[in-house]
Amino acid sequence: MDSITQPVTPDFSSTSFIYFDLDDTLIDHKKAQDRAMVDVWTQYPLLQKVEPLVFASEYAASNHRLWEAYRNNEVSQHELRRLRLEETFNRLNISSLDWREVDKVYMDCYSRHWDWIPEAREAFIRISEHYPVGIMTNGFTFVQKKKFEHFSLNRYTRHLIISEEAGHLKPDTRIFDFAAEKAGCRPGELLYVGDSYSSDVTGGARSGWKTAWFNRSGLNPEPNLADFAFSDYGQLLGSLQKTMQSEAR
Repeated sequence: MDSITQPVTPDFSSTSFIYFDLDDTLIDHKKAQDRAMVDVWTQYPLLQKVEPLVFASEYAASNHRLWEAYRNNEVSQHELRRLRLEETFNRLNISSLDWREVDKVYMDCYSRHWDWIPEAREAFIRISEHYPVGIMTNGFTFVQKKKFEHFSLNRYTRHLIISEEAGHLKPDTRIFDFAAEKAGCRPGELLYVGDSYSSDVTGGARSGWKTAWFNRSGLNPEPNLADFAFSDYGQLLGSLQKTMQSEAR
C-alpha cells in the first residue's frame, strides 16, 4: 500500500492562510548540508583520514540529536554549534581542529549550496497568488533571514516566523498560536505545509490546524495525523485546485 496516497481528497475549503516550513520543504537543506560537509572535508587534511560521506553522516547524526536537545532547552545555540562539531571530531578520532574555524567555513559553504526543492518554487509562487502565505521555521535567525533574503521570499509572504524570535520551537503549540495571531486567523482556517512529521504535522494537528505533509520518504506512522500527504508538489497543487479555482484573492 502506498503510504503517501490519501483515500479521500482533503477539504481545504475553510483555509484562509497557508504557512510553509522552510528547510527540506521549500529549500533543500539536507543537500546543502551534505555538500557543505564535503567542501569542509576537502579543506582540512586531518578530516581526510575518513571518507567524506562518513564525515558528513557523523555530523548529521550529531546535529540531529543536538537539535532535539535544543528544542527541549537542554543546550544553547552556542553549545549546539560547538558540540555538533566537537562530537563529530571525537567520534572520528580527529584532534587539533578549532570548531569555531570549521563552523565558519561550514556556514560559508552551506550558503553557497542553497537551492529550491524540485517544483517547490513554482508551486509556492502559484499558491501565493491565491492565498496569503507565510513561512514558519525552526532555526537560527541569522541563517533563516539570509535564506529569506537570498530567495526573495518577501515578495510572496505576509509573515516570517522564526522559532528563535518567537521563543518556541515546533512542535510547541505556542509557536503555532503565535503564527495564527500574526495571520489573524482561527486555527481551523490555517494550513501548515511541512516535511517533518514530529515537528510540523504533530505540532499543527495539536494546534487545531490542517496539515499537508511533504512525505518524500514514504513513512507510514500510526496514527497518521496529517490531513494530506504528498511526495511531489503537483499533488499539493491538486489538493488545493478546487479552492484555488473558486477563490479570487
